[in-house]
Amino acid sequence: MLFNSSAFALFLTVFFFFYWFVFNRNLTSQNLFLLAGNYLFYGWWDYRFLFLLFFLSVLNYFFALLIQTKKQKQQRKFIFVGGLIINLGTLVLFKYFNFFIESFIDVLAITGIRLNVSILNLIIPLGISFYIFLSLSYLIDVYQNKLEASKSFIEVCLTLSFFPIILAGPIQRPSSLLPQIRRKRIFDYWKATDGLRQILWGLFMKVVIADQCVTYVDQAFDGTSTASGAKLIVGIFLFTVQIYADFAGYSNIAIGVGKLLGFDIMRNFAFPYFSRDLREFWRRWNISLTTWFRDYLFFPVAYSISRNIKSERMFFMRSDHLIYIIGISVTWMLTGLWHGANYNFMIWGLIQGFFLIFYHLTIKERSKIQRKLNISNNNKILTLIERLITFFIIMFSWVFFRSNTVGQAFNFISGIFSRFSLDFSEILPVEIPIFIVLFFIIEWIGRDQEYPLATFALKWPRMIRWVFYCFLILLIYQYSGTNEQFIYFQF
Repeated sequence: MLFNSSAFALFLTVFFFFYWFVFNRNLTSQNLFLLAGNYLFYGWWDYRFLFLLFFLSVLNYFFALLIQTKKQKQQRKFIFVGGLIINLGTLVLFKYFNFFIESFIDVLAITGIRLNVSILNLIIPLGISFYIFLSLSYLIDVYQNKLEASKSFIEVCLTLSFFPIILAGPIQRPSSLLPQIRRKRIFDYWKATDGLRQILWGLFMKVVIADQCVTYVDQAFDGTSTASGAKLIVGIFLFTVQIYADFAGYSNIAIGVGKLLGFDIMRNFAFPYFSRDLREFWRRWNISLTTWFRDYLFFPVAYSISRNIKSERMFFMRSDHLIYIIGISVTWMLTGLWHGANYNFMIWGLIQGFFLIFYHLTIKERSKIQRKLNISNNNKILTLIERLITFFIIMFSWVFFRSNTVGQAFNFISGIFSRFSLDFSEILPVEIPIFIVLFFIIEWIGRDQEYPLATFALKWPRMIRWVFYCFLILLIYQYSGTNEQFIYFQF
């Protein structure tokens, strides 16, 4: 059931009515109805996936309770590690098993050893990376005494299957979702209308912007070996727009649906393409995932390394720089791998890590140059240059993200230069650039808000404001029909 489908519109309308006007008499009945809606939504794709979701929910429910009840440190650690192994093992089995096996066979082939091993033909359950990370957050927070394990099985199942976020996030941690599930929810008109505006903007991003780029992006990447340099440049630019409008569009719809149901879901995008450097970009892009890796991977890795380093310098550099380099490299290689079992994702992750390390190591030097040139950090020309450089770095890295193989990515980049062309005529219809410009103008105007339509047009006369909303609705209706799947469903 896609967010951009008529089936979901019908589902949400019916669900909203019963949720607020039939099952709102007490919290238990409302939560049970919500749980039924979660499982109906997820099972709509393939009912077989429900068994895995339910199985993991049961296991994590009991593991968390066992961790909390045990007083001895070793017992708690043993149960905790067991929970991690089951959750991560499930993810590896469905998503990475074939990749690791094939990589192992390729390594042996280099030495002359050839194995004939069959791979598993497993369907990857939708959203498995997201609800596995939810489960890991729950277990880790309970183990670290940051969260009390819930004794209610319904609450845990709700937390690990909340339908607005289960397929592609945001990764709303149980520490913030559980209290909302336990609290009685009262219908808030203003919150609901705010949610509808956010859903409207999310649908505009997905249907009118992202989906209209798909054909031309596919043509560029499918024709990597023959397409002109201009077509390849347009292709990667459109993918840069597409992936943002697609993923941020999904997040806006998810957050808006959460508001309709009385929940506050964390912000996942904060206008990332207006960032001045890569570090700021990753504070603005897929915030729930980057903060998850920061808190549960980068900080523990950095802390573990720092405990074993006694001197201020190692390998001809400051120890804190070495810790940062190792921590960032490990974190971003695994972040890339999280996105898919493919080497191109790992390279994409390492590219992010490289530029983050470069930025970190050159902060002082760049500040010195600015002071010598007497350039303020708020200088408009400097700000524009930094934003453009950051945008081009991100656009370059998306080549590896979108390509099917590492070879295709390098062929794409070499094709831009070997068949260089600035003839952009007749590459795409004129309305797409117009929509993209309109999209970024509205984003720029609303960049200080949670999402552009949060306050955009609210001060206009009611009639003009509703004409604007109807205009967006008509565009969505006009360009709907393809029901393109969201990009991040594959992860």
